[in-house]
Amino acid sequence: MNGGHRYVLDVSNTFNNENTAVSSSGLILLYLSASDLPPFSSGSIVQGEIYQLLPIPKAFNPGSFNQQKYWSLKRIFHKAYGNRANWKEIKTATGSLFYRDKAQQYISNILGKALKDSISLGLIDALLLGNKSGLSSDIMTDFKRTGAMHILAVSGLHVGILAGIIQFILALLPVYSKRGRIFSAGLFILFLVLFAWLTHFEPAILRAVGGSILMILARIFQKTANAWNNLFAMACFLLLLDPNFFFHIGFQLSFLAVAGIIGFYKSWVGRYTFSNKLMQYFWEMTVMGFAAQWVTLPLLLYHFQQFSWLFLITGWVAIPLSTFILAVALFYITISGIPLLNTFIGWLLDFSVFLFRWIMSFLSDVTWAVSEGIYLPDAAIICLVIIVFLIALSIEYQKRNIFIISICLLFTLFQVSILYYNKEEQTYILSERGNAVLTIRKGHSFFVFSNKLIDKKRQDILYLEKWTTKRHYIILPESIISFNMHNKTLVLLNGEKSHDFIPFGTHWWVASSFVGPWEKWLEECPPKLLILNADLPFYFKRKLLDLAEKLNIEVYDIGVSGAFNLLKY
Repeated sequence: MNGGHRYVLDVSNTFNNENTAVSSSGLILLYLSASDLPPFSSGSIVQGEIYQLLPIPKAFNPGSFNQQKYWSLKRIFHKAYGNRANWKEIKTATGSLFYRDKAQQYISNILGKALKDSISLGLIDALLLGNKSGLSSDIMTDFKRTGAMHILAVSGLHVGILAGIIQFILALLPVYSKRGRIFSAGLFILFLVLFAWLTHFEPAILRAVGGSILMILARIFQKTANAWNNLFAMACFLLLLDPNFFFHIGFQLSFLAVAGIIGFYKSWVGRYTFSNKLMQYFWEMTVMGFAAQWVTLPLLLYHFQQFSWLFLITGWVAIPLSTFILAVALFYITISGIPLLNTFIGWLLDFSVFLFRWIMSFLSDVTWAVSEGIYLPDAAIICLVIIVFLIALSIEYQKRNIFIISICLLFTLFQVSILYYNKEEQTYILSERGNAVLTIRKGHSFFVFSNKLIDKKRQDILYLEKWTTKRHYIILPESIISFNMHNKTLVLLNGEKSHDFIPFGTHWWVASSFVGPWEKWLEECPPKLLILNADLPFYFKRKLLDLAEKLNIEVYDIGVSGAFNLLKY
């Protein structure tokens, strides 16, 4: 909802028409309209009216965000809409959620004094607190194209960076006795737990924090810590805590990336050494980045259908720069009340964030930075998993023949996938309110017909950039356009104020808006299926539904059921 607020509501009671309380339980998404009234704080007990309780829909368009799948993993299956004026707080917020939000807001306000604009503040909030609500679309695009989204998503990388900073600070303390070392380790563990709490206990954070605590305890009790045992123990613990973590993308990528680093980094990095410390640093970062990226390649293609060719360069730049920014941010929070010093450190923080943004924007503008629209069938993904591990093992054990065979298999797999992709044809009417969008893809040729210009934000929401890299956007003129598809003639009508998609024939029609004598057309040539576009006015939609029921015509509502695939009907 534009300008409104979204809440996760833990329902305890509902009221029926007789205003009688009924005991209820469960989580729902609550969307409240924009209002001058202040938003509710996390942990508040509230009461109010909703318009209607609706199931959370699936992905409306091919490749787009599947709300139902995402929220079901959080045990949320319904959503509701309401007016903020009809809701009131009956008990002030308390508890862990309330204090966590207050702590995040307090830290963000301190950092906001040093940063000149909201874009930089949104970036530092994401890096330090895991709060991505303030990130601009340009920042998201830059990090996505450069393969650095893991920098924005608070993960084990951030825990490692912050743990290194805290270890450096604790190492300056004059601690010599065993009791002192235990006290120092306790402070370190306390910091990690507080950081996990502050960042909403994300699976990747819990994995890194748990692994670090196990390593620290092993040192205190003088035991040998095995990285594989730690990783496996944390995976089992998190899955026992919540089995749905297994389907969390952060959980999958975090554990798989760490497994790749544990399995291959030490062996690969030791094959070459450099006397120059800078060269050695670049070599270590290259090997670590390659090990993590290589083993997660199948998952990245499966979930995001894209691959960034700049991931190594990004690792060389983004990791040290984000480490420096986090260190300066922590130092600024500590000394924010000291005049002069806070001015200098604040300027340093602001300049560092600005430099980080500029570098990522520069890399994002490289034309070959990312390959998009890499759609592989499930069978191809399984084959890719096998090939990826064959190549990794051939490098590990220096088996040249296996390496060459695996590379040939990889090349063959992508060639077969490209041939399959080029032969495939997809034609959809997408769900898009206020506009009607028809997409036709034949291999790498992709055409988008629409009545209105589709801006970059809507292109991202509709996932149009993931279909193919070569896209042709065509705005429909105020005339009739016809073209053939599988021996069926489609005619797109565009009126003065609205437009229609009307495939002429006895199979199906698509109604987009009220232009012309619909009743006469339907009665004289009733289709088997009437497709209602997402931008239909409610009164006209109701009229068409009644007429379709009278004439025994099947109805498909894009606004309810999502995009319609013309080729599968």
